[in-house]
Amino acid sequence: MIIIAVVALLILLVIGVPVCFAIGLSGLLAIMLGSDVPTFMAVQQSVRGMNSFSLMAGPLFILAGEILGGAQLSKRILDFCRACISQLKGGMGMVSVLANMIFAGISGSGAATMSAVGSLTVPELKKVGYERSFIAALIAGSGSLGPIIPPSTNMIVFASLTGFSVGKLFLGGVVPGILIGVCLMVMCYLYARKHNVDNGTGTFSFKAVLKAFKEAFFALITPLIIIGGVISGVFTATEAGIVACLYGLICGFFIYKTLKLRDLVEIFKRAASSSAMLMMLMGISSIYSYIFARENLAVKIQEFMLSVSTNPTVVVQIIIVIMLVIGCFMETLAATAVILPIVYPIIIALGVDPLVFGVLFSVATVVGGLTPPVGLYLFISMNIAEANFKEAIKYTAPVVLIVLAVMILIWFFPSLVTVVPNLIM
Repeated sequence: MIIIAVVALLILLVIGVPVCFAIGLSGLLAIMLGSDVPTFMAVQQSVRGMNSFSLMAGPLFILAGEILGGAQLSKRILDFCRACISQLKGGMGMVSVLANMIFAGISGSGAATMSAVGSLTVPELKKVGYERSFIAALIAGSGSLGPIIPPSTNMIVFASLTGFSVGKLFLGGVVPGILIGVCLMVMCYLYARKHNVDNGTGTFSFKAVLKAFKEAFFALITPLIIIGGVISGVFTATEAGIVACLYGLICGFFIYKTLKLRDLVEIFKRAASSSAMLMMLMGISSIYSYIFARENLAVKIQEFMLSVSTNPTVVVQIIIVIMLVIGCFMETLAATAVILPIVYPIIIALGVDPLVFGVLFSVATVVGGLTPPVGLYLFISMNIAEANFKEAIKYTAPVVLIVLAVMILIWFFPSLVTVVPNLIM
């Protein structure tokens, strides 16, 4: 079954079949041609893959991000960031990164973060002298913080597939996310200094910061409400998504009064589209999980890897390299759903810290979003910045190197991941 599934998947991807349908069709063919299992099992496994309480958090956070974006919380966050650091050399670029970091703590989605903040910052970035190529790379890199800084949809999927604590994963992503964000800000400073652009906007004013903070207060505390509730045990990650949605509606209709009832139609349509993609991927990918389990693939791969090396470091490095390569050709959540059920038992058997591996795995999925041929973040940023592929790829390489450098730091200094969860939980 496995050979049929893999060969069929590769053929379908090469001829341009969308990833979700390619996974489903190849899995169905494997069951039909490679076993005596009833084909209805494919439907049963798909439904079972979506029937998860913890997985419900994904669509809820997607909806929360759309509501909060529609309520124009992203604009207030941007105004606050502008008041804080726009005076620095490369300040407007840094503002874009910082605003993305904060909004990532609300939406949990890289694509939603890029759309909400990127569309607002691009005109200003162009105005102060940044090239379209740099803007595209910067937006892609900033958007990649969505799967790392909590609440992360990727981490929710990881927790759903493995049963590991989503609260610990959320906290584990804080320091790596901040590190990547700071590195992107340094990149903005170096670019502005080299090309003599974005020289800052006047002098720092504490009064202006305080005013912007007051106006953005309810937007800025959103991540604290979401993450604080999860780690304190007040509500689960799924319930946190509901709280975020309700909070966004309260902000939009009653506090800032920026939402109208008619706006909800488009908000729910966009959220439904993104949620459908997530749930279809998770459901259909379960067909592969069933095939792998039936063929005992996890044990075979474990035996193969242990024959190569029994060193946990080497095995994890092999897994991450495989994830990086596959992530270039398959949407990151789809790759996670297919690969993770196979490799997770291996790292547990080797005694690898699942928290460190989970964060490392989540960061690795970001690279696939930044690199062609799939490169979701890259292509969204190209559209927002109005840059072509040749322009966008010019500065994307440094962004990818930043992410890879942070992954190396995580592996050699795992306390970067564990320090916050250990302090709080």
